[in-house]
Amino acid sequence: MNVRCNKNILIVDDDSMARKLAEFVLTKDGYNVSSVDSGEACIECLKKDSNIDLVLLDIEMPQLNGIETLERIRSEKTIAETRVIFLTANDFSKFEEDSKRLGVLDFISKPLFGPEILERIKKVFAKEQVCDKETVLVIDDDRMNLKFAEHMLSSVYHVVTAQSYREALDYLSKEIPSMVLLDVHMPDMDGFELLAEIRKIKSCEDLPVIFLTADSDRETEVRVFREGGLDYIQKPFVPEVVLERIKRILSLRKLQASLESEVERRTAELEESKRKHEILSLQVVKTLASAIDAKDRYTNGHSSRVAKYSKEIALRAGKPIEYQNEIYFVALLHDIGKIGVPDNILNKNSKLTDEEYETIKQHPSIGVEILRNITEMPNIEIGAHYHHERFDGKGYPEGLAGYDIPEIARIIAVADAYDAMSSRRSYRAALPQEAVRKEIVNGRGHQFDPGFADIMLKMIDEDVRYELRDDGLNM
Repeated sequence: MNVRCNKNILIVDDDSMARKLAEFVLTKDGYNVSSVDSGEACIECLKKDSNIDLVLLDIEMPQLNGIETLERIRSEKTIAETRVIFLTANDFSKFEEDSKRLGVLDFISKPLFGPEILERIKKVFAKEQVCDKETVLVIDDDRMNLKFAEHMLSSVYHVVTAQSYREALDYLSKEIPSMVLLDVHMPDMDGFELLAEIRKIKSCEDLPVIFLTADSDRETEVRVFREGGLDYIQKPFVPEVVLERIKRILSLRKLQASLESEVERRTAELEESKRKHEILSLQVVKTLASAIDAKDRYTNGHSSRVAKYSKEIALRAGKPIEYQNEIYFVALLHDIGKIGVPDNILNKNSKLTDEEYETIKQHPSIGVEILRNITEMPNIEIGAHYHHERFDGKGYPEGLAGYDIPEIARIIAVADAYDAMSSRRSYRAALPQEAVRKEIVNGRGHQFDPGFADIMLKMIDEDVRYELRDDGLNM
Protein backbone atom coordinates (compact mmCIF):
# COMPACT_ATOMS: atom_id res chain seq x y z
CA MET A 1 0.00 0.00 0.00
CA ASN A 2 1.42 3.41 -1.03
CA VAL A 3 1.66 6.29 1.39
CA ARG A 4 0.28 9.46 -0.16
CA CYS A 5 2.92 12.17 -0.44
CA ASN A 6 0.42 15.01 -0.54
CA LYS A 7 2.56 16.51 -3.32
CA ASN A 8 0.76 17.57 -6.49
CA ILE A 9 2.65 17.22 -9.77
CA LEU A 10 1.52 18.54 -13.17
CA ILE A 11 2.96 16.88 -16.28
CA VAL A 12 3.03 18.99 -19.44
CA ASP A 13 3.84 17.06 -22.61
CA ASP A 14 2.27 16.88 -26.06
CA ASP A 15 3.17 13.16 -26.24
CA SER A 16 0.23 11.23 -24.75
CA MET A 17 2.29 8.05 -24.20
CA ALA A 18 4.96 10.00 -22.31
CA ARG A 19 2.27 11.55 -20.10
CA LYS A 20 0.66 8.20 -19.33
CA LEU A 21 4.02 6.61 -18.51
CA ALA A 22 4.97 9.44 -16.17
CA GLU A 23 1.53 9.37 -14.53
CA PHE A 24 1.89 5.62 -13.92
CA VAL A 25 5.38 5.90 -12.38
CA LEU A 26 4.60 8.91 -10.17
CA THR A 27 1.17 7.77 -9.04
CA LYS A 28 2.62 4.41 -8.03
CA ASP A 29 5.14 6.25 -5.85
CA GLY A 30 2.35 8.10 -4.05
CA TYR A 31 2.20 11.47 -5.83
CA ASN A 32 -1.02 13.20 -6.89
CA VAL A 33 -0.60 13.57 -10.65
CA SER A 34 -2.45 15.47 -13.35
CA SER A 35 -1.42 16.19 -16.93
CA VAL A 36 -2.04 18.51 -19.87
CA ASP A 37 -0.84 18.48 -23.46
CA SER A 38 0.20 22.11 -24.12
CA GLY A 39 1.83 25.19 -22.65
CA GLU A 40 -1.40 27.17 -22.80
CA ALA A 41 -3.26 24.44 -20.89
CA CYS A 42 -0.45 24.39 -18.32
CA ILE A 43 -0.79 28.12 -17.64
CA GLU A 44 -4.57 27.88 -17.32
CA CYS A 45 -4.24 24.92 -14.96
CA LEU A 46 -1.76 26.77 -12.74
CA LYS A 47 -4.05 29.78 -12.55
CA LYS A 48 -6.98 27.61 -11.48
CA ASP A 49 -5.11 25.34 -9.05
CA SER A 50 -2.78 27.02 -6.55
CA ASN A 51 -1.85 23.67 -4.95
CA ILE A 52 0.43 22.37 -7.68
CA ASP A 53 3.83 21.74 -6.08
CA LEU A 54 5.88 20.89 -9.16
CA VAL A 55 5.57 21.05 -12.95
CA LEU A 56 7.35 18.60 -15.24
CA LEU A 57 7.52 20.63 -18.44
CA ASP A 58 8.50 19.25 -21.83
CA ILE A 59 10.84 21.66 -23.62
CA GLU A 60 10.00 20.64 -27.18
CA MET A 61 6.30 21.17 -27.82
CA PRO A 62 4.49 22.69 -30.82
CA GLN A 63 3.04 26.21 -30.71
CA LEU A 64 4.20 27.21 -27.20
CA ASN A 65 7.39 25.34 -26.30
CA GLY A 66 8.62 24.73 -22.75
CA ILE A 67 10.88 27.78 -22.57
CA GLU A 68 8.15 30.08 -23.93
CA THR A 69 5.66 28.54 -21.52
CA LEU A 70 7.94 29.12 -18.54
CA GLU A 71 8.60 32.70 -19.63
CA ARG A 72 4.84 33.25 -19.57
CA ILE A 73 4.59 31.61 -16.14
CA ARG A 74 7.34 33.82 -14.71
CA SER A 75 5.60 36.93 -16.07
CA GLU A 76 2.32 36.10 -14.31
CA LYS A 77 2.50 37.39 -10.73
CA THR A 78 0.16 34.77 -9.23
CA ILE A 79 2.08 31.78 -10.63
CA ALA A 80 5.60 33.20 -11.07
CA GLU A 81 7.08 31.11 -8.23
CA THR A 82 6.01 27.77 -9.73
CA ARG A 83 8.66 25.04 -9.34
CA VAL A 84 9.62 23.54 -12.71
CA ILE A 85 11.73 20.63 -13.95
CA PHE A 86 12.38 20.50 -17.70
CA LEU A 87 11.81 17.29 -19.67
CA THR A 88 13.70 16.55 -22.88
CA ALA A 89 14.63 13.60 -25.07
CA ASN A 90 17.63 15.51 -26.46
CA ASP A 91 20.88 16.98 -25.15
CA PHE A 92 19.82 19.50 -22.52
CA SER A 93 23.14 21.40 -22.45
CA LYS A 94 21.87 23.80 -25.11
CA PHE A 95 19.01 24.79 -22.81
CA GLU A 96 21.13 25.45 -19.70
CA GLU A 97 21.39 29.22 -20.16
CA ASP A 98 17.62 29.65 -20.50
CA SER A 99 17.10 27.26 -17.60
CA LYS A 100 19.29 29.31 -15.25
CA ARG A 101 17.59 32.51 -16.35
CA LEU A 102 14.15 31.05 -15.69
CA GLY A 103 14.96 29.26 -12.42
CA VAL A 104 14.54 25.66 -13.61
CA LEU A 105 15.26 23.22 -10.77
CA ASP A 106 16.54 20.28 -12.83
CA PHE A 107 16.42 18.34 -16.12
CA ILE A 108 14.97 14.85 -16.56
CA SER A 109 15.66 12.84 -19.71
CA LYS A 110 12.80 11.19 -21.55
CA PRO A 111 11.37 8.56 -21.60
CA LEU A 112 10.18 9.05 -18.03
CA PHE A 113 10.69 5.59 -16.69
CA GLY A 114 12.71 3.95 -13.95
CA PRO A 115 14.19 5.26 -10.69
CA GLU A 116 15.85 8.37 -12.18
CA ILE A 117 12.68 10.43 -12.38
CA LEU A 118 11.74 9.52 -8.79
CA GLU A 119 15.21 10.36 -7.44
CA ARG A 120 15.30 13.73 -9.19
CA ILE A 121 11.88 14.70 -7.88
CA LYS A 122 12.67 13.53 -4.33
CA LYS A 123 15.82 15.69 -4.35
CA VAL A 124 13.80 18.73 -5.41
CA PHE A 125 11.27 18.22 -2.61
CA ALA A 126 14.04 17.46 -0.09
CA LYS A 127 15.76 20.71 -0.99
CA GLU A 128 12.43 22.50 -0.72
CA GLN A 129 12.03 21.25 2.87
CA VAL A 130 15.43 22.69 3.77
CA CYS A 131 14.60 25.92 2.01
CA ASP A 132 11.36 26.24 3.95
CA LYS A 133 13.58 27.37 6.82
CA GLU A 134 15.07 30.82 6.57
CA THR A 135 18.83 30.74 6.01
CA VAL A 136 21.24 32.41 8.42
CA LEU A 137 24.88 32.82 7.38
CA VAL A 138 27.27 32.91 10.34
CA ILE A 139 30.76 34.34 9.64
CA ASP A 140 33.38 33.85 12.35
CA ASP A 141 37.05 32.79 12.27
CA ASP A 142 36.58 30.76 15.47
CA ARG A 143 35.49 27.23 14.61
CA MET A 144 34.07 26.65 18.10
CA ASN A 145 31.88 29.76 17.80
CA LEU A 146 30.58 28.47 14.47
CA LYS A 147 29.77 25.07 15.94
CA PHE A 148 27.98 26.64 18.87
CA ALA A 149 26.00 29.02 16.61
CA GLU A 150 24.99 26.13 14.34
CA HIS A 151 23.84 24.06 17.32
CA MET A 152 21.96 27.03 18.78
CA LEU A 153 20.14 28.07 15.59
CA SER A 154 19.63 24.90 13.54
CA SER A 155 16.35 23.92 15.23
CA VAL A 156 14.75 27.09 13.82
CA TYR A 157 16.92 28.15 10.88
CA HIS A 158 18.94 26.62 8.06
CA VAL A 159 22.46 27.56 9.15
CA VAL A 160 25.41 28.10 6.79
CA THR A 161 28.83 28.87 8.25
CA ALA A 162 31.92 30.59 6.84
CA GLN A 163 35.29 30.83 8.61
CA SER A 164 36.89 33.47 6.37
CA TYR A 165 35.93 36.48 4.31
CA ARG A 166 36.76 34.58 1.10
CA GLU A 167 34.45 31.74 2.03
CA ALA A 168 31.70 34.21 2.95
CA LEU A 169 31.97 36.26 -0.24
CA ASP A 170 32.06 33.12 -2.37
CA TYR A 171 28.81 31.89 -0.79
CA LEU A 172 27.09 35.29 -1.09
CA SER A 173 27.99 35.51 -4.77
CA LYS A 174 25.81 32.42 -5.32
CA GLU A 175 23.17 32.47 -2.57
CA ILE A 176 21.36 35.17 -0.62
CA PRO A 177 20.54 34.23 2.99
CA SER A 178 17.82 35.80 5.11
CA MET A 179 20.39 37.22 7.52
CA VAL A 180 24.12 37.39 8.27
CA LEU A 181 25.71 37.09 11.71
CA LEU A 182 29.14 38.71 11.30
CA ASP A 183 32.06 38.65 13.72
CA VAL A 184 33.67 42.06 14.19
CA HIS A 185 37.24 40.84 14.80
CA MET A 186 38.67 38.56 12.12
CA PRO A 187 42.13 38.24 10.50
CA ASP A 188 42.84 39.68 7.03
CA MET A 189 39.56 41.63 6.92
CA ASP A 190 37.50 42.73 9.93
CA GLY A 191 33.71 42.61 10.02
CA PHE A 192 33.22 46.24 9.05
CA GLU A 193 35.47 45.90 6.00
CA LEU A 194 33.73 42.67 5.03
CA LEU A 195 30.30 44.32 5.30
CA ALA A 196 31.47 47.01 2.84
CA GLU A 197 32.43 44.23 0.39
CA ILE A 198 29.12 42.44 0.95
CA ARG A 199 27.19 45.60 0.06
CA LYS A 200 28.91 45.63 -3.34
CA ILE A 201 27.30 42.28 -4.25
CA LYS A 202 24.11 42.53 -6.25
CA SER A 203 21.02 41.79 -4.13
CA CYS A 204 23.02 42.20 -0.89
CA GLU A 205 22.61 45.97 -0.61
CA ASP A 206 19.87 45.59 2.01
CA LEU A 207 20.85 42.20 3.45
CA PRO A 208 20.24 42.38 7.24
CA VAL A 209 23.45 42.01 9.26
CA ILE A 210 23.91 41.50 13.01
CA PHE A 211 27.44 41.93 14.33
CA LEU A 212 28.98 39.50 16.81
CA THR A 213 31.49 40.95 19.27
CA ALA A 214 33.06 40.46 22.66
CA ASP A 215 33.58 44.23 22.90
CA SER A 216 31.41 46.19 25.26
CA ASP A 217 32.72 49.71 24.63
CA ARG A 218 30.53 52.52 23.34
CA GLU A 219 32.78 53.14 20.32
CA THR A 220 32.16 49.65 18.90
CA GLU A 221 28.44 49.94 19.55
CA VAL A 222 28.22 53.25 17.71
CA ARG A 223 30.30 51.96 14.80
CA VAL A 224 28.08 48.89 14.39
CA PHE A 225 25.09 51.10 13.58
CA ARG A 226 27.10 53.68 11.65
CA GLU A 227 28.48 50.99 9.32
CA GLY A 228 25.01 49.61 8.58
CA GLY A 229 24.50 46.83 11.11
CA LEU A 230 20.94 46.36 12.33
CA ASP A 231 21.99 45.09 15.76
CA TYR A 232 24.86 43.46 17.65
CA ILE A 233 25.12 40.41 19.89
CA GLN A 234 27.74 40.19 22.58
CA LYS A 235 29.86 37.11 23.16
CA PRO A 236 29.58 34.74 24.92
CA PHE A 237 26.23 33.99 23.30
CA VAL A 238 23.03 33.67 25.30
CA PRO A 239 20.86 31.43 23.08
CA GLU A 240 17.52 32.99 24.08
CA VAL A 241 18.83 36.49 23.35
CA VAL A 242 20.31 35.47 20.00
CA LEU A 243 17.13 33.76 18.83
CA GLU A 244 14.89 36.63 19.93
CA ARG A 245 17.02 39.27 18.20
CA ILE A 246 17.14 37.29 14.96
CA LYS A 247 13.40 36.61 15.16
CA ARG A 248 12.63 40.30 15.80
CA ILE A 249 14.66 41.54 12.83
CA LEU A 250 13.42 38.89 10.41
CA SER A 251 9.80 39.53 11.48
CA LEU A 252 10.33 43.23 10.83
CA ARG A 253 11.79 42.46 7.39
CA LYS A 254 8.81 40.26 6.57
CA LEU A 255 6.45 43.04 7.63
CA GLN A 256 8.32 45.55 5.46
CA ALA A 257 8.27 43.14 2.49
CA SER A 258 4.55 42.53 3.04
CA LEU A 259 3.85 46.26 3.13
CA GLU A 260 5.93 46.82 -0.01
CA SER A 261 4.10 44.00 -1.74
CA GLU A 262 0.75 45.44 -0.70
CA VAL A 263 1.77 48.88 -1.95
CA GLU A 264 2.84 47.34 -5.27
CA ARG A 265 -0.42 45.41 -5.49
CA ARG A 266 -2.54 48.47 -4.75
CA THR A 267 -0.48 50.56 -7.18
CA ALA A 268 -0.98 47.93 -9.89
CA GLU A 269 -4.73 47.87 -9.16
CA LEU A 270 -4.93 51.66 -9.39
CA GLU A 271 -2.92 51.70 -12.63
CA GLU A 272 -5.17 49.00 -14.08
CA SER A 273 -8.26 50.94 -12.97
CA LYS A 274 -6.84 54.08 -14.56
CA ARG A 275 -6.07 52.18 -17.77
CA LYS A 276 -9.62 50.80 -17.92
CA HIS A 277 -11.02 54.28 -17.24
CA GLU A 278 -8.93 55.73 -20.05
CA ILE A 279 -10.04 52.96 -22.43
CA LEU A 280 -13.69 53.53 -21.46
CA SER A 281 -13.29 57.28 -21.90
CA LEU A 282 -11.75 56.80 -25.33
CA GLN A 283 -14.52 54.41 -26.35
CA VAL A 284 -17.19 56.87 -25.20
CA VAL A 285 -15.51 59.77 -26.99
CA LYS A 286 -15.06 57.72 -30.18
CA THR A 287 -18.72 56.71 -30.02
CA LEU A 288 -19.72 60.36 -29.75
CA ALA A 289 -17.39 61.25 -32.62
CA SER A 290 -18.95 58.51 -34.77
CA ALA A 291 -22.42 59.83 -33.93
CA ILE A 292 -21.32 63.29 -35.06
CA ASP A 293 -19.85 62.03 -38.33
CA ALA A 294 -22.93 59.90 -39.01
CA LYS A 295 -25.02 63.08 -39.38
CA ASP A 296 -23.09 63.90 -42.55
CA ARG A 297 -22.86 60.90 -44.88
CA TYR A 298 -19.95 62.51 -46.70
CA THR A 299 -17.73 63.07 -43.65
CA ASN A 300 -17.67 59.59 -42.16
CA GLY A 301 -14.43 59.22 -40.14
CA HIS A 302 -13.69 62.96 -40.27
CA SER A 303 -13.35 63.38 -36.50
CA SER A 304 -11.01 60.38 -36.15
CA ARG A 305 -8.80 61.59 -38.98
CA VAL A 306 -8.60 65.12 -37.57
CA ALA A 307 -7.68 63.64 -34.19
CA LYS A 308 -4.87 61.59 -35.74
CA TYR A 309 -3.54 64.50 -37.81
CA SER A 310 -3.63 66.75 -34.73
CA LYS A 311 -1.75 64.21 -32.62
CA GLU A 312 0.89 63.83 -35.35
CA ILE A 313 1.34 67.61 -35.60
CA ALA A 314 1.73 67.80 -31.80
CA LEU A 315 4.30 64.99 -31.92
CA ARG A 316 6.32 66.73 -34.63
CA ALA A 317 6.09 70.00 -32.69
CA GLY A 318 7.88 68.29 -29.80
CA LYS A 319 4.92 68.14 -27.46
CA PRO A 320 5.00 65.56 -24.62
CA ILE A 321 2.97 62.36 -24.87
CA GLU A 322 0.41 63.68 -22.36
CA TYR A 323 -0.24 66.66 -24.64
CA GLN A 324 -0.50 64.42 -27.70
CA ASN A 325 -3.06 62.20 -25.98
CA GLU A 326 -5.01 65.22 -24.77
CA ILE A 327 -5.24 66.81 -28.20
CA TYR A 328 -6.38 63.47 -29.66
CA PHE A 329 -9.37 63.45 -27.27
CA VAL A 330 -10.11 67.15 -27.84
CA ALA A 331 -9.96 66.82 -31.63
CA LEU A 332 -12.28 63.80 -31.63
CA LEU A 333 -15.05 66.06 -30.30
CA HIS A 334 -14.21 69.27 -32.15
CA ASP A 335 -17.37 68.99 -34.28
CA ILE A 336 -19.74 67.80 -31.56
CA GLY A 337 -21.79 70.99 -31.93
CA LYS A 338 -22.98 69.73 -35.34
CA ILE A 339 -25.40 67.55 -33.40
CA GLY A 340 -27.47 70.73 -33.07
CA VAL A 341 -27.38 71.53 -36.81
CA PRO A 342 -30.27 70.19 -38.95
CA ASP A 343 -29.34 67.29 -41.24
CA ASN A 344 -30.78 68.97 -44.32
CA ILE A 345 -28.25 71.80 -43.92
CA LEU A 346 -25.27 69.53 -43.20
CA ASN A 347 -26.03 67.32 -46.21
CA LYS A 348 -27.08 70.06 -48.65
CA ASN A 349 -25.32 69.51 -52.00
CA SER A 350 -25.72 73.06 -53.23
CA LYS A 351 -24.54 76.43 -51.98
CA LEU A 352 -25.76 77.39 -48.49
CA THR A 353 -27.91 80.48 -48.04
CA ASP A 354 -26.66 83.19 -45.70
CA GLU A 355 -29.17 82.03 -43.08
CA GLU A 356 -28.04 78.40 -43.39
CA TYR A 357 -24.41 79.44 -43.13
CA GLU A 358 -25.18 81.35 -39.92
CA THR A 359 -26.82 78.19 -38.58
CA ILE A 360 -23.69 76.19 -39.40
CA LYS A 361 -21.57 78.81 -37.61
CA GLN A 362 -23.47 78.12 -34.40
CA HIS A 363 -21.92 74.66 -33.98
CA PRO A 364 -18.83 75.87 -32.01
CA SER A 365 -21.05 77.55 -29.41
CA ILE A 366 -23.32 74.49 -29.23
CA GLY A 367 -20.23 72.31 -28.75
CA VAL A 368 -19.04 74.41 -25.82
CA GLU A 369 -22.41 74.07 -24.09
CA ILE A 370 -22.30 70.28 -24.51
CA LEU A 371 -18.72 69.83 -23.27
CA ARG A 372 -18.14 72.50 -20.64
CA ASN A 373 -19.47 70.37 -17.75
CA ILE A 374 -16.98 67.53 -18.32
CA THR A 375 -14.72 68.48 -15.40
CA GLU A 376 -12.47 65.41 -15.71
CA MET A 377 -11.13 66.83 -19.00
CA PRO A 378 -10.88 70.58 -18.42
CA ASN A 379 -9.68 71.41 -21.97
CA ILE A 380 -12.11 69.16 -23.81
CA GLU A 381 -14.23 72.05 -25.10
CA ILE A 382 -11.31 74.07 -26.54
CA GLY A 383 -11.32 72.32 -29.90
CA ALA A 384 -15.07 72.59 -30.30
CA HIS A 385 -15.04 76.27 -29.33
CA TYR A 386 -12.09 77.69 -31.25
CA HIS A 387 -11.28 75.46 -34.27
CA HIS A 388 -12.86 78.01 -36.67
CA GLU A 389 -10.89 80.97 -35.33
CA ARG A 390 -8.37 82.37 -37.81
CA PHE A 391 -4.82 83.52 -37.15
CA ASP A 392 -5.67 86.90 -38.75
CA GLY A 393 -8.68 87.40 -36.44
CA LYS A 394 -11.37 86.94 -39.12
CA GLY A 395 -12.71 83.65 -37.81
CA TYR A 396 -15.63 82.80 -35.52
CA PRO A 397 -17.25 82.64 -32.97
CA GLU A 398 -15.00 84.95 -30.86
CA GLY A 399 -12.84 86.62 -33.51
CA LEU A 400 -9.61 85.80 -31.66
CA ALA A 401 -6.32 86.40 -33.47
CA GLY A 402 -2.76 85.04 -33.43
CA TYR A 403 -1.50 83.48 -30.25
CA ASP A 404 -4.61 84.50 -28.33
CA ILE A 405 -6.21 81.47 -29.95
CA PRO A 406 -5.50 78.45 -27.70
CA GLU A 407 -2.64 76.38 -29.10
CA ILE A 408 -4.65 73.17 -29.20
CA ALA A 409 -7.27 74.89 -31.36
CA ARG A 410 -4.58 76.28 -33.71
CA ILE A 411 -3.31 72.74 -34.31
CA ILE A 412 -6.80 71.32 -34.82
CA ALA A 413 -7.66 74.14 -37.25
CA VAL A 414 -4.88 73.05 -39.65
CA ALA A 415 -5.77 69.36 -39.33
CA ASP A 416 -9.48 70.10 -39.81
CA ALA A 417 -8.87 72.19 -42.93
CA TYR A 418 -6.61 69.52 -44.43
CA ASP A 419 -9.22 66.79 -43.95
CA ALA A 420 -12.02 69.02 -45.24
CA MET A 421 -10.12 69.66 -48.47
CA SER A 422 -8.78 66.12 -48.94
CA SER A 423 -12.15 64.39 -48.35
CA ARG A 424 -15.24 64.12 -50.52
CA ARG A 425 -18.01 66.51 -49.52
CA SER A 426 -21.70 66.73 -50.46
CA TYR A 427 -20.98 69.63 -52.80
CA ARG A 428 -17.64 68.48 -54.35
CA ALA A 429 -15.08 65.72 -54.75
CA ALA A 430 -11.83 65.59 -52.78
CA LEU A 431 -9.34 68.21 -53.97
CA PRO A 432 -6.05 67.14 -55.60
CA GLN A 433 -3.12 67.07 -53.21
CA GLU A 434 -1.36 69.97 -54.91
CA ALA A 435 -4.49 72.12 -54.55
CA VAL A 436 -4.70 71.24 -50.84
CA ARG A 437 -1.05 72.15 -50.35
CA LYS A 438 -1.52 75.45 -52.15
CA GLU A 439 -4.47 76.40 -49.96
CA ILE A 440 -2.49 75.72 -46.79
CA VAL A 441 0.45 77.74 -48.14
CA ASN A 442 -1.93 80.62 -48.94
CA GLY A 443 -3.53 80.35 -45.48
CA ARG A 444 -0.19 80.32 -43.63
CA GLY A 445 -0.17 83.27 -41.22
CA HIS A 446 -3.71 84.26 -42.30
CA GLN A 447 -6.01 81.35 -41.59
CA PHE A 448 -3.42 79.15 -39.89
CA ASP A 449 -0.67 79.40 -37.29
CA PRO A 450 2.45 79.53 -39.53
CA GLY A 451 4.43 77.05 -37.41
CA PHE A 452 1.72 74.38 -37.43
CA ALA A 453 0.98 75.06 -41.10
CA ASP A 454 4.65 74.34 -41.88
CA ILE A 455 4.40 70.99 -40.07
CA MET A 456 1.27 70.10 -42.05
CA LEU A 457 3.04 71.05 -45.28
CA LYS A 458 5.97 68.78 -44.37
CA MET A 459 3.51 65.93 -43.72
CA ILE A 460 1.95 66.55 -47.15
CA ASP A 461 5.34 66.60 -48.86
CA GLU A 462 6.26 63.28 -47.25
CA ASP A 463 2.95 61.77 -48.38
CA VAL A 464 3.98 61.38 -52.01
CA ARG A 465 1.19 58.88 -52.77
CA TYR A 466 -1.53 61.01 -51.16
CA GLU A 467 -2.41 58.28 -48.65
CA LEU A 468 -2.73 60.53 -45.61
CA ARG A 469 -6.28 61.42 -46.52
CA ASP A 470 -7.15 57.69 -46.54
CA ASP A 471 -6.15 57.30 -42.90
CA GLY A 472 -2.59 56.38 -43.78
CA LEU A 473 -1.26 57.38 -40.34
CA ASN A 474 -0.62 54.31 -38.18
CA MET A 475 -1.12 55.58 -34.66
